Amino acid sequence: MNRQDLLLQSIRKKIGNRSLHDVLSEILAISYDAAHRRISGKSKLTLEEALTLSQYFSIPLDQLHSNSGLLHCKKSVSVTSQTELASYIQQAVSDLQAFHPQGTFYYSAKDIPLFYTLGGNLLTKFKWYVWLNLLAKPEENKAFHQFYLTASIAEQAQHLQQIYAKATVHELWNDSTLNSTLFQIDYYYESGLLQSNEALLLLADLLQLVQDIERKLNEESNYFLYYHELLLMNNNVLVENERLRKLFVPYTMISYLVTEDEQTTQESSLYFKRQLLNAKCLNTAGPKDRLQFFSRQRQKINWYTTKYNSTL
Repeated sequence: MNRQDLLLQSIRKKIGNRSLHDVLSEILAISYDAAHRRISGKSKLTLEEALTLSQYFSIPLDQLHSNSGLLHCKKSVSVTSQTELASYIQQAVSDLQAFHPQGTFYYSAKDIPLFYTLGGNLLTKFKWYVWLNLLAKPEENKAFHQFYLTASIAEQAQHLQQIYAKATVHELWNDSTLNSTLFQIDYYYESGLLQSNEALLLLADLLQLVQDIERKLNEESNYFLYYHELLLMNNNVLVENERLRKLFVPYTMISYLVTEDEQTTQESSLYFKRQLLNAKCLNTAGPKDRLQFFSRQRQKINWYTTKYNSTL
């Protein structure tokens, strides 16, 4: 099979039930007959046409042969400001739009999943405050009460949150998943950039999040939470539907690489599904296992609540 055939085969996988003739006619601005000649092999795609299709469908031409050992990735917008943060969220929406409203997420939760930091409460503001502070120069850090999110970020965040809410979700947690957020709250409290009353409100939001997740196990048929005692999480996210998979791999604080490489995403899908088998699904676990898991999360939050209350 030549590279033109491999390219057209890859496009077929991405367009689902749409006509390949119609797709080529539309994207390349050619007639139906011209599209048919290219599909049947009677005519060759020009270099410009091949590049246009490659860019449109994110199919690297240098990988259109087997066992290349190469991996094509796209990287997200780098973030050092709120303007770039808005662009970052907008790009994430674009990367996930193909999976809305029917997609399946597999989330290895080293930290509380990004999608829980989009709701507009104080915890949302704090997580983005932390990430922007860590990505900015140290002298640019400001107190938490001086930090505000722009309306454009909130608007884009709602779109991203809706995609996750509609999808089927499999989250892998362990006992350290909440730790990053708790340590961040304590760090900024000890640094004097976060006041006692603000820290307590953040802990209340975090406690509410834990309660909401516990409720989802009982009320929502598209949400599954797994507890893994041994696996170290890495915040990788695999998203798939009937015709497409994408793997998101973080490479800085929140920036990520995304690939649609078929072999890589297949291997990732197999890996995630094996880990789910090795984990305890809290949706179907006995009441004792579920109660113990959520009790441990509340105990961590309550320990810090007691600490900050003692300073009031």
